[in-house]
Amino acid sequence: MAQIREIKKRIRSIENTKKVTHAMELVAAAKMRKAQTSALSGRPYSTSLNQIIEEVRRKTDETTHALLKKKQAQKQIIILVTSDRGLTGGLNINLFKELFHLRGEKPSHLGGVNRISDTQFITVGKKATNFVAKSGAQMIASFESEEKSPLDLARTLSKMVTELFIKSQTHKVSILYPHFESTVTQVPRWVQILPIEFEDQQPTDLPTYYPTDLLFEPNVRKILDGILPHHVLTQIYQILLEAKASEHSARMVAMKNATDSAGDLIEDLTLTYNQARQEAITNELLDIVTAQKAFQ
Repeated sequence: MAQIREIKKRIRSIENTKKVTHAMELVAAAKMRKAQTSALSGRPYSTSLNQIIEEVRRKTDETTHALLKKKQAQKQIIILVTSDRGLTGGLNINLFKELFHLRGEKPSHLGGVNRISDTQFITVGKKATNFVAKSGAQMIASFESEEKSPLDLARTLSKMVTELFIKSQTHKVSILYPHFESTVTQVPRWVQILPIEFEDQQPTDLPTYYPTDLLFEPNVRKILDGILPHHVLTQIYQILLEAKASEHSARMVAMKNATDSAGDLIEDLTLTYNQARQEAITNELLDIVTAQKAFQ
């Protein structure tokens, strides 16, 4: 009987856990739909802006702009974007694995920096702040992912890194974040923010109505002065939207998996409970039959 009571207690406990994870799944699903819509709707604007800047670049040999020039500073800055809370599966862990490259072989986007002491961090999200603090790396600033709206946070980050880059306090600014590909797929991705670099190939996905010969007024230099800082802001803003969509998608999937696992465990325990109860009833019947025969 003690075993049966223990099994019933475990079943009730797991049922309560299942209710909690299911509720969290529904909340994450609602936030996920909103975040995915924001991220996907922002991509066309970001792509069009990149195409315009590329067209401007083709019209000039301008390479002396402050946001285009390479710096001689020894430090680089990495903006690490994670979630504030856990329960997101391997979302944050995959980002941290990417940073382990700082202690060994470096991918090309890290510019040959081979010591974590050569890197300064700006963190977005409590998980990123805790990771960088424990690693002993230098942290310039930290933000919670829900501390400000994505646009306000993007403005703050854009202004901060632009000033540091112009003052030659860093030679490169990169962002590591979870890129949203689908509800079940979020991959770590590096994006170089500064200095601004452009691909040499001609974009192949331009609309048929996109003009191929543009005139720029008053001049290319003034256009770059206005559009390049906006390009940095737009990139950071889109990345924050992608990271938020990735977070809610990963949490929804993780909570769904937890709910399904709880359901499977309840089924197994229920089967075990029925077997134990049947065994107890059989033993009681045997005791009654044995006692009856003893009195005959």
